[in-house]
Amino acid sequence: MKEITDEEYALFRKLTKIWYHTQPDKTGSFFICGEGGEKDEHGLPDIILVCPHMGENTTAIYRKEKVGRSGQ
Repeated sequence: MKEITDEEYALFRKLTKIWYHTQPDKTGSFFICGEGGEKDEHGLPDIILVCPHMGENTTAIYRKEKVGRSGQ
């Protein structure tokens, strides 16, 4: 069996997470199901709607809060 580096494994984990959340009908993962409000200079909406999993009749609303620069 071929061994992979730590860097390759970290990339694999990131790609797995991306795939997991792009296939909610197969994985049961949460997903963004809507947006609302104005968009900022980065194209991010004021509000996003998150569904816990496909077929669920529940939605969570998340509102953007300006907190300054990343890492501060």
